[in-house]
Amino acid sequence: MRRRKRSRGNAEAEMLEKERFGIEHQYIELDDAILHGHGTARILEAAQTLLQFLLSHLTHEEQLRKQISFPDDPHATWKKSMAELLQIEAGLGQREVYAALRLRSFCRGWIHRQKMWTSIFHPTLASDNKRALLP
Repeated sequence: MRRRKRSRGNAEAEMLEKERFGIEHQYIELDDAILHGHGTARILEAAQTLLQFLLSHLTHEEQLRKQISFPDDPHATWKKSMAELLQIEAGLGQREVYAALRLRSFCRGWIHRQKMWTSIFHPTLASDNKRALLP
């Protein structure tokens, strides 16, 4: 039974890592749209897609946290992140480009923290995904 539980945990970790890769890819899309001046419509579209990826991923992380009984500290971080993302979502809903810039900044820090966490707790996943995204 332990083996099955451990295998399930690895599968969930791999699923979360695939989601993170998708978030990183969409971050690059948003970053390119901003840096290359692709216009408001393209920037907002890329930001909306990235936001949905992040909200979905954070929801999956929270569900996993509840299943494996992590301490509440990560939950406080999750709540803070979700609150910030929901504020950004409201701005995007009003077609505010500033919200896309806030999302870009949020995501850059989030990706950096995720890469650090993955390299510490899941080094095999980190080595499988060595693509340098951030300095």
